Amino acid sequence: MLRCQFLPYLLLFALCTPAMSQGLRVSTVVYDAGRLNSSGQEPILASSFSLFHNGRAYDYVEAAGEVVIYDSTGKKFTVINIQRGVSTTILFQELQNMLRERDPKIKEYIRELTAKQSPEAERAARMLEFQLKPEFESSFNPATGLLSLQAPSWKYSVSTREWEDVEQLKRYLTYTDWTARLNYLLHPSSMFPEPRLALNARLREQTNRIPVLVQLDLRPDERLMLRAEHQFVRNLTDRDRSLINKWTALVSDGTLRSIPFRSYQEEMLLSLRR
Repeated sequence: MLRCQFLPYLLLFALCTPAMSQGLRVSTVVYDAGRLNSSGQEPILASSFSLFHNGRAYDYVEAAGEVVIYDSTGKKFTVINIQRGVSTTILFQELQNMLRERDPKIKEYIRELTAKQSPEAERAARMLEFQLKPEFESSFNPATGLLSLQAPSWKYSVSTREWEDVEQLKRYLTYTDWTARLNYLLHPSSMFPEPRLALNARLREQTNRIPVLVQLDLRPDERLMLRAEHQFVRNLTDRDRSLINKWTALVSDGTLRSIPFRSYQEEMLLSLRR
């Protein structure tokens, strides 16, 4: 694998900050901002919605047939794949351990790429090295609410707005930290969590700003530019609450086949090869 591959909906992490203790619905659409379709519009790559209720977050991506339940109290994620009728659970500490296992393997792969001495291999090695230890030049314009993180081939442009509850914002950024880690391990060929963690660190410095639009530009090393736009409503509908009840019941009523996290990873990889 010489080129970095990215699942489009991984940019869905960059949602508007919800109140974890209150009901809130966030709808997200991700666009391919680097090209236009036959209608002269940016193609939609992915869409999702997320429901936040009673200290948990329920992320649903219809195209993947997957629900991810974030449980801050239990310090764990539960992942439901509706299409396959399976579920898996992983503790936050297990995620950390798996990321530590990743580092020596990635560094060895970078050495192998560098030894090839080809432009394509060097580009891939450069992208991997940056993701392991991203370093950005950042700036924030308080008049426009625009936060920029710049690196030669990795640029974030984030439109923000004020958020009145700083504690809610802190909880949300913790949530997106953990979600970034999970998605790297959950979905093959996804981006590393470290750039997103760096973005969250810059957002924390602003103390009261939530990200409402995130654009990621990976040019020139990758021909990829993505934009995630978010709409949110503070209160859940009856249908939203019904979905939460449905997903909660699926986890507990024995309908789903429970498998280890690593087995779930293997199933996801096999599904991409078919």
